Amino acid sequence: MKYFRSRFQSALQLLQGYQYPEPFHIAAKNFFKGNKKFGSKDRKAISEIAYTYLRCGNAFTACELQEGILLSSLFLEWDDVADWNKLAIELNLYYELPTHFFDEYSTIDYLASNLDKQINYYPDGVLMADFEHYNESYNVRFRPKNWAKDHTDDEVRNLGIVGVRELKVNEKLDDTTQIQDLSSQFICDTINVDDGDKIWDVCSGAGGKSLNLSSRGNGEFYLSDIRPAIIQNAKSRFASMYYDAKYGIADMQKPSQTLTFGALEVEYGYFDTIIADVPCSGSGTWFRTPEHFTRFDYNDLATYAARQKSIVQNAAPFLSKGGTLYYITCSVFAEENTEVRDWISENTSLKFVEEIAFDGIKQRADGMYMAKFEA
Repeated sequence: MKYFRSRFQSALQLLQGYQYPEPFHIAAKNFFKGNKKFGSKDRKAISEIAYTYLRCGNAFTACELQEGILLSSLFLEWDDVADWNKLAIELNLYYELPTHFFDEYSTIDYLASNLDKQINYYPDGVLMADFEHYNESYNVRFRPKNWAKDHTDDEVRNLGIVGVRELKVNEKLDDTTQIQDLSSQFICDTINVDDGDKIWDVCSGAGGKSLNLSSRGNGEFYLSDIRPAIIQNAKSRFASMYYDAKYGIADMQKPSQTLTFGALEVEYGYFDTIIADVPCSGSGTWFRTPEHFTRFDYNDLATYAARQKSIVQNAAPFLSKGGTLYYITCSVFAEENTEVRDWISENTSLKFVEEIAFDGIKQRADGMYMAKFEA
């Protein structure tokens, strides 16, 4: 592989200097900003070497970094196995691959059977049952697509998902297009919006799901978040799409008998629909951000789950009788999904109706979970 030796060293330097939890793509951007000698082809190749290592999950955590990068590079395209063998010797790593390795061998099987290196991503016992296949070694080849939603074109495309109408996939990017993963589009497609419904997006962030829902219903939208800056972002996005909403700052980890949206104060029982897209580990998105596979602190899961429970418990009283609450995470972990679902059923007056575990790997997207409750 042409120039691989120098690019290997650059990827090693990039990974050695990386400080988690900074997003790795930001670290890479800053690395190249500080090393302006790299052209576009070099930047792309170095990033691919580094990301290929990260996408191998826990397979090489017991190795020295340069050994792990070398072994993970077997998933890249090589012209001649001799080049790989020479580099291994130069690094004092005495591996020797068979002459026709890239023609005759499965890299995954070879690593497992000959080097005792198993590709896996999550510790035992953390995945929700519907997401257990997320730990399979073949996912080393998985790359989520970049999805977006067109807010003007009514054309739809069949994605082979049973149970909802066909979903939109954009074929152009313009002012009417909002970036939104297929998983979020799918979940939004299951949320009912009737004319006049009062819909509260509890942890709205920049308002992506409310934007989606605003495009197909005449409900009244209320967005809140604990972060004032991100509510300003949501306001800008809604204004750019000519959608209306009311906005508020709210810390739903704390109980409150009223909520304020501008000049409007609302009390218990006000909303027909509550969307609780709660803060979570984001584990369903880690194939986009694979640095988390080896660096996430699983002790934090209990903190996430406690926060999720308190948000739902404090938001639920604002739901009207017969109203619907949607509990949503972009996690694939049982502790944030099914265990919280059960806790909600046991500790609030809400009644569990149904759930969705969106298989992002099957659909080339992120994994997402939704549990529907009724008051």
